[in-house]
Amino acid sequence: MLSRTQARRAGVSEEQWQWRYDSDRWQAVLPGVAVAHSGEVTSRQRSWAAVLYGGEGAHLSGDAALVELGMVLPTPSVVDVALPEHRIVVPQRFLGEQVLRVEPHRVRHVERWTHPARRLPVVRAPAALLQAGAWATSDRAAEWRVAAAVQQGVVQPQDLRRALAQMPRLRRRALLRDVLDDVELGAHAASELDFLRFLRRHGLPTPDRLQLPIRRGTVRYLDAWWERQRVNAEMDGAHHRSVGTWESDVLRANDVVIGEAHDRILLLRFTRGNLRHEGPRVAAQLAAVLL
Repeated sequence: MLSRTQARRAGVSEEQWQWRYDSDRWQAVLPGVAVAHSGEVTSRQRSWAAVLYGGEGAHLSGDAALVELGMVLPTPSVVDVALPEHRIVVPQRFLGEQVLRVEPHRVRHVERWTHPARRLPVVRAPAALLQAGAWATSDRAAEWRVAAAVQQGVVQPQDLRRALAQMPRLRRRALLRDVLDDVELGAHAASELDFLRFLRRHGLPTPDRLQLPIRRGTVRYLDAWWERQRVNAEMDGAHHRSVGTWESDVLRANDVVIGEAHDRILLLRFTRGNLRHEGPRVAAQLAAVLL
């Protein structure tokens, strides 16, 4: 990958640059950016192209940076590039048939977040994740990115908090701070974040822990646990409807109760459909045992 500016500095004339295009030795990927072969352009080459298009001081950020740093994500349809605050770069679409865009973002003190050990200019994981959340298409998309990144071990909550403290003007800052509270509680999936939001909306206490491990033969996990009330709530998603999964869950519920037989435990089960369609009834049942 190389930009026209780099080529000129290396002694390639404008005629030589254009000849390589015309002879199909090189491909235009973005305006002023070429890939020096005629084959398929990889995702990582597109990331390089986006950074080269951004110019001096540009760094890969957002979802594309998270993928570069090891997070498992669907292939981003937008390659976000963090620019120095004084730079102005026009958003661009990759040339060819791919529905991919380069989205430049002016970021204050972008040099503060530079990853020290990457050849491809990329911001460090905490900044990339927070910026991905700020630039996401919805609040919900921002939330699950934070939960998934922590679950996958790409970033630690304490590092996110330190980075967030240095981004006072970040979009969705308050939301991301609240999500961090939930993630530290143990929420690592969209369903768990939805459940915590449901509890707050109905004025119910949040659990002392999500995904609390217990041991009876093998390690089991409680979806939500309130220690003082000795209440465990299990959230069943769509995958719990299959016969094999349901039978396994029944035995798992028995293990929870048996494992806590030395003291009373109340086990409640809900589905995500219950929360969506019978919210008042679910809230009343939880209130009966928690309040």
